[in-house]
This record gives sequence, C-alpha cells and structure tokens, in this order.
Amino acid sequence: MKITPCDHKSVEELQQAPFLIHNTVIINCSADRLFTILEDAHAWTVWASSLTLVEWTSPKPFGIGTTRDVTMTGGILGREEFIAWETNQRMAFCFTESSMPNMSAFGEDYHIKTLNDNQIQLDWFVAMWPAGINKVFMPLFKPMMKWFLGGFLKKLKQMAEGDYQPH
Repeated sequence: MKITPCDHKSVEELQQAPFLIHNTVIINCSADRLFTILEDAHAWTVWASSLTLVEWTSPKPFGIGTTRDVTMTGGILGREEFIAWETNQRMAFCFTESSMPNMSAFGEDYHIKTLNDNQIQLDWFVAMWPAGINKVFMPLFKPMMKWFLGGFLKKLKQMAEGDYQPH
C-alpha cells in the first residue's frame, strides 16, 4: 500500500474533527497502571484487535514528539506523533503518514481522570478527517464504529483490571 503524508493536527484540532467518536469507561485500577499499559507496545495489539504490530520509534522517556508506527489489519500502516503527553493523565497522537485510503488526517486523544485510589475514568476520542468517498460513507457508519471501538475499551478494562503484565 502507498504511504502518503497526513495533515498534521494539533491537540486542540482533534476535538474539532468533522468525524469525532467519544467513548468512556470506568476502570478499577490506578492511573499509573493504565498509563503503563498504554506505554506497552504489545498491549495495544491485545486490546485493540485491529492493530497487529506497534513499534515505538522514539526512545524512552516518551513525551510530546514521541513517534511510533502501527500496523493494522489489512497491512495498513500509520506513522504517529504524540502531540500531548501528561503521564497518568493524557496522551494524544496524530498520524503524520498513513496508507489508510481516503483519510486526510487521523488522531486519538486519551483523557484519564482519577476517581479514587483504585478507579479511573478513561475518555477516548477518535478524530478523523475523511477524504474522497469516505466523506459520504463515514457518517453512516458512525454508530457502528462507536460500538466497535467501545468493544476495544471493554478489552482494555479487562486487561487493566486483570493480571496483564506489560512487556
């Protein structure tokens, strides 16, 4: 598949995307545990089953400007740059390049709110700027995509509340 540059988006622009999906979940774990899982490349392939490989391309410590490559089902590649990074509170990224067809920009934003010592709320925003034919079809599939992505959060909740040990 051909890899093309994506429009770079700021963290503020993610919330203004023409196609924005928001899901939330309460997880019985600490913010530190969840963030440790989110820093684990392998964990993403477990809870977000459409990801087949996640590779950090920047060394630790991670922060704003950190990069990684993600390979998705069908061999789709996304090159990401993190545009927000507040340990145990927030991380957000946008694609810098992608082989995803008919998508001019893509990003995700994760907000972690501590409710008590062992309970957090995770708000996950998926922001897309469809191009071409996707401008017509993506709005039609939004309810199904919200449900599908909500299933990923259920897996992440099970992982964080279970005995998963980051690699």
